[in-house]
Amino acid sequence: MGGFYDLQEVDYKQLEGYKRRVIVGENLMLVYVERDAGSTTEHSHPNEQMIYLLEGRARFRLGDEEREIKAGQAIHVEPDLVHQVDALTPIRYIGIYSPPREALIPGNEG
Repeated sequence: MGGFYDLQEVDYKQLEGYKRRVIVGENLMLVYVERDAGSTTEHSHPNEQMIYLLEGRARFRLGDEEREIKAGQAIHVEPDLVHQVDALTPIRYIGIYSPPREALIPGNEG
């Protein structure tokens, strides 16, 4: 079942260097993220992911390929691909996952 959401009203989870808001559907998930400059993360997951950078500049690595991106650009992350983001400035982005990434669903975080 669909619904209407205001991201400013969705509860957020504060983590070291960033915070995120999560909206979960049956087959996909939207994650809104605000990262501090200098924050970094490297990981992989079995979910396909799209990232749209709303604000700032970041260095993204997909496997062996690395690129600096700016607001207005998007990235496609294939399932199980090791990837990394380094926030060069404060950044805001939207990530879309399919299927939903279980570890990010509120109440499932480890």
